[in-house]
Amino acid sequence: MINEYLPDDNDGRFPEDTPVLVRYPLRDDQNDDRELWPWLPGTVLNQCGPDEWRVVVEVPALAIPDRSVPNGDALENLLYPTCFRDATEIRAVSLQVWLRVPNEVGPG
Repeated sequence: MINEYLPDDNDGRFPEDTPVLVRYPLRDDQNDDRELWPWLPGTVLNQCGPDEWRVVVEVPALAIPDRSVPNGDALENLLYPTCFRDATEIRAVSLQVWLRVPNEVGPG
């Protein structure tokens, strides 16, 4: 029997659409060492397990153009990476802090 985690099963620690900081590699040379991953701004998409959330990482330096639409490189059409993280790799933050972090993150 497969134990599915339903959308209504969010335990409330990180509700959907919550602004968070999430551990994510900003550069390729950081991929192998999670300790080097910076805290980047993200938004919780959903909780997908007892201690797992899907988060979109909202850093323009990591976004890629959506080639499936005209003007795929327009700001509103950029595709941002998503990741699965447990509670140790997510921090709830105020919107003010969340908005400030992208300005502190340099280009990839």
